Amino acid sequence: MSLPDRKEAEVRRMLAGPHPLVPPDLAERATARGRRLLAHRRLVRRLGWLLALLAVAALTWAAVQHPWPPPPAHTTPPVEGW
Repeated sequence: MSLPDRKEAEVRRMLAGPHPLVPPDLAERATARGRRLLAHRRLVRRLGWLLALLAVAALTWAAVQHPWPPPPAHTTPPVEGW
């Protein structure tokens, strides 16, 4: 026969002891926190979709307008080598 494990004996002592009281408003607080978390996630998701939509609109505008080429020169460059 082996000796009882020290950790197992400690767990058994903890389970046999007095149990802490559960606050009476625990369910209401958990429900309210869950609602807040869901609302926060919904807001973050909507902001992410809005950001993605704005990025697509900006890329579409850039593809159509081509804002990166330099503007045309108003004067001709000097002729060299004549």
